[in-house]
Amino acid sequence: MKIEKSVTVRCTPDRAFRVFTREIGQWWPLDRGFSYGGERKKEIFLEDHVGGRLYERYTDGSEFEIGRVTRCDPPQLILFTWKSPHWEAATEVEVRFSTVADGTRVELEHRGWEAGPTMAESGKGMAGGWDTVLEHYTTHANA
Repeated sequence: MKIEKSVTVRCTPDRAFRVFTREIGQWWPLDRGFSYGGERKKEIFLEDHVGGRLYERYTDGSEFEIGRVTRCDPPQLILFTWKSPHWEAATEVEVRFSTVADGTRVELEHRGWEAGPTMAESGKGMAGGWDTVLEHYTTHANA
């Protein structure tokens, strides 16, 4: 199973990439339940270089690493792992940015759900979750 989503934003690939990575803390819907920290939620980061982390920092100062960047080709692509504490293995998220007539096409693929039964079930929920996340991203990128 693969989750595949795409949106078009009204900005250049450089800006679209920067918003997705360096500005993730400004648009990621932590306050809508998209946090592993629950009530401790505070901020989220995506470091845009190979070896960089996707992680949350909580109100108590502790951090949870969601994944690591395995490939980064700004402004065309970022690839990172994603692992919930409840999953059997890490998944992989690839985000591609390409120029289109009215801005930038952002294509997201989240794969690797075959590792176990918990993950297969989680993948179903993540598909809808990405719709919400990308809606917030699009609003911020278009601002």
